[in-house]
Amino acid sequence: MLDMRHGYGRLRSARIGVRAAAAAVLAVSVLVSAGCGSESHAAEEQSVDLSKLDTGSYKTKPQDPTTSDPATRGRTLEGLRLGNILPLASEIDPTLSHNAAITNVFTQPNSFDSLVNVDHFADDARGFLVGFATSGRPSEDPGLGLTLTNAVMVFDSESNAASAASALARSGLVLKPGTEVTSLQSSQHSAAQIVWVPTEQRLASWYPTGKFVVFTLIDQVENKSVAEAFSMPPEPAPLALADKAIDVTAAALTGFQPTPPDKLATLPLDPDGMLRLTLSRPTGDATVEAFSGTFNQHGMLHIVGDPAQYKALFDKAGVDSVSDGAGFLVRAKDEAAARGFLDSVSASRFQHRIDPPAGLPIARCVKYHGPDAHAAPFHCYVSYGRYAATVWSQQQQDVYQRISAQYAILANNK
Repeated sequence: MLDMRHGYGRLRSARIGVRAAAAAVLAVSVLVSAGCGSESHAAEEQSVDLSKLDTGSYKTKPQDPTTSDPATRGRTLEGLRLGNILPLASEIDPTLSHNAAITNVFTQPNSFDSLVNVDHFADDARGFLVGFATSGRPSEDPGLGLTLTNAVMVFDSESNAASAASALARSGLVLKPGTEVTSLQSSQHSAAQIVWVPTEQRLASWYPTGKFVVFTLIDQVENKSVAEAFSMPPEPAPLALADKAIDVTAAALTGFQPTPPDKLATLPLDPDGMLRLTLSRPTGDATVEAFSGTFNQHGMLHIVGDPAQYKALFDKAGVDSVSDGAGFLVRAKDEAAARGFLDSVSASRFQHRIDPPAGLPIARCVKYHGPDAHAAPFHCYVSYGRYAATVWSQQQQDVYQRISAQYAILANNK
């Protein structure tokens, strides 16, 4: 099963959850399929009678996406564009090999309110448009090592970005009254506004560059635990890692041209033609982020639990686009690659095969039995042509209807 930490089959938080104790993450250990090779689906695909599939109230034909609020939708699309070029945590520090929980695209200040003081965000961050965040740590265990969260906020002007960096640093972090906070200065980035909380082993940095603010938050959770357990003095501030995050992120931003604010509403809703083929999310569905959209391969690596593993899978299958709706739809280079990708991601020691839905024998459905209490219990997978789809649900009948409807959409794409 795909270890999509930010919602591949689990309930997602609507906020940035940097501290692992508060974060809802998919903690499933992913095992690439062993002894479960690609199955021959061709004859079965030809025998599928779409009229006999139980699709419930889900649509069964491709639907061009629409929006009633192009301006707000445009901000989200800009965030997705940003994610396609921003570095992974592992590209800042190779030891941060596992993605941690995060709300990637954010347009509201409450995305930060668990750790960052946003009481005055409207005044502190005038001209804020959208942001994208990524987060990583050395292992799935949130108590080991440190967690690095790196976010970029886009503003409507360079002056507003510079003002916001200073104002947000003054507002500071959410801390207990009386907690010691120290302002630090980077020898490499004089414009960076940095605060250090030694007793919490937490460093935050706001760095303005052009129309962007690079926000870096480093939580040295293991250092804090050791210091508390053995009454040891706090470790020094991790300034070198903060500087590296700024360097790598600022370099990536040189390849990103922000969309003028008055043009955000004109951004295409479905630039790769993927959303029209993706099962739409029903009203009130909380199993994924509150947006639908597409990532390129790199952007999707912010979502998966083990980026290196999935970079290899994506490369092997030639994946160039992934869409997010009521499930995920992956576009591979060809039909065989899509089937191989599906075989790889649908195998896990925590997933137990169950019967497929009536009329769709080529679907692979499983029930989850594992350590993540937040994981959706039912998942189904199917491929059609060069596309591989995954859906999930709390209810078996619903997951059957979702995968049947997703298959019908792909089959009806004439």
